[in-house]
Amino acid sequence: MKKCLFPLIVLFNINTLAVECPSPKEVIDGSWKTIYQCNNGSLFSSYEIYMKTGARTGQKTYDELGRETSSDSWSTDGIYTYHSTHNYLENGNFVKSVYVIEDDKITNKIKEKAEYTGDPQDPTLVKDWVITQSSYRQQGIRHYHELEYKPYRIDVLNKQGEVTKYYEVTYNMKAPLANLVSEFKAYTPNGNLVGSYREDGEFSVAKQLKKFNLSKNEYERRLNVFNDKTREPVVIIDTGFDIMHPSLTHKLYNSPYDIVGDGVDNDGNGRVDDSWGWQRQDDAGLSLLRDDNNIRETHSLVHTPYPVSHGTHVAALALKDLDNYGLVGFAGDVAISDHLQMAGEYITDKNVKFVNMSFAIGFPGAPMSAPRDSFHFLEKIFVDNPETLFVVAAGNGRGSLDLDLKGNDNYPASYDYENMIKVGALNTSKLEKDKMDSYKPASFSKYGKTKVQIFAPGQGVVSAQSGGGTIPLNGTSMAAPFVTNIVLKAHQLNPSLSPLELKELLLKTAYIPKSGKLPCESGGIVNPDAFYKAVLKARDL
Repeated sequence: MKKCLFPLIVLFNINTLAVECPSPKEVIDGSWKTIYQCNNGSLFSSYEIYMKTGARTGQKTYDELGRETSSDSWSTDGIYTYHSTHNYLENGNFVKSVYVIEDDKITNKIKEKAEYTGDPQDPTLVKDWVITQSSYRQQGIRHYHELEYKPYRIDVLNKQGEVTKYYEVTYNMKAPLANLVSEFKAYTPNGNLVGSYREDGEFSVAKQLKKFNLSKNEYERRLNVFNDKTREPVVIIDTGFDIMHPSLTHKLYNSPYDIVGDGVDNDGNGRVDDSWGWQRQDDAGLSLLRDDNNIRETHSLVHTPYPVSHGTHVAALALKDLDNYGLVGFAGDVAISDHLQMAGEYITDKNVKFVNMSFAIGFPGAPMSAPRDSFHFLEKIFVDNPETLFVVAAGNGRGSLDLDLKGNDNYPASYDYENMIKVGALNTSKLEKDKMDSYKPASFSKYGKTKVQIFAPGQGVVSAQSGGGTIPLNGTSMAAPFVTNIVLKAHQLNPSLSPLELKELLLKTAYIPKSGKLPCESGGIVNPDAFYKAVLKARDL
């Protein structure tokens, strides 16, 4: 035990005593010379020179305790490449921040930030900030236990850098390198539990509803909604769904062709208890080989700093304020060919009228795109279901956003079938009548006068988040279910109109901004009030 404690005592002394000026004050190492600068015998800075050219390539400053406070680097030809600072905390930890260099100058943009403990020469990571490398916005903070490389807690930050929610996560250790979260709890900044999530385990609609602390009347109302087998199915093909979320539990489809939980394939489609859909994953290497009726999300922290359920967000948007429809979710990897094939067969067999597709699988032969046979079965879904209306996200990107240009195809949005509504995203989270002329396509949204047909809110759109509560998300993936929701409400107003007739009216009533048409077929923005008015007028004829 004494041997283990001794180095800690030494480090403590080093960090609390001023560091004497090094001797010698100049050290040569190959082509570089380091020069130490001191004041009253104490080190306060050092710099490095490339001796072949005499160019300064590095510089560091130190505090009165000899601890590094800043570090700068230049290339051998004098280009400024690096600036970082060390801020020391009262608890002995320090925060290292790395800044963006632009035009040979330091900016106030931080591109890397982390807190450490222990010896500054060999520190232990305590937490790090998740920062976007496009806008340098701080999205989250990851907290680590000592000597563990996966965070146990993840904070969500708003634009002001304030914590709005945090998650405590449990990982799927069957795939330790994949950063798959199998379970988590969500809390307010004050530590109050918002909700929890488990990827698997027993599930019952009636039992889950009792967990929501509903009044007796509201509990019975929601249970009656679920038990209503006359509701129309709405298919959503997406990543997965938090069926335990208050906005979705009672909206799961209770199929008249199936008996929930009886362990029998009642409708003879080869699947047991698939009333509200199924999940397909096909990556055995990541322990993601799935083919079952559990449509709950498999959360990954590879592309997002905290657990985000794309499908939960989309489904809650599509079915918002609607109790006459039931969610059928095809969850998992949307690029698996037999997954698409079975989804298409289900849509045909069950005569599904409305489908939301907030996904893209690239285009045939492109890197990172789906296998070629997946495109065949994706296209077959549209061909085999000509009376079904498919609401499709136009897609997101940072460049080459015009889908009309050769080589910019992005499927399914690039297909040209009559039974599709392809939706681009606006730079707003909602529609306000007095601001309709100010809305523009979001900077990330794909567009095209022949490939995209209408625009809808898609920036900062608030909807359901896994584990409870809500979250704002950006994307044409949000714009599509916004339109799906409007179409479903219109269908309730006038069930006599076919899905394709609803599409025609939706495009005809699009709002054209005073500044001119937007880059899409209709030239405008989805206009719910005008659309509903046209739908009711058609009913009264």
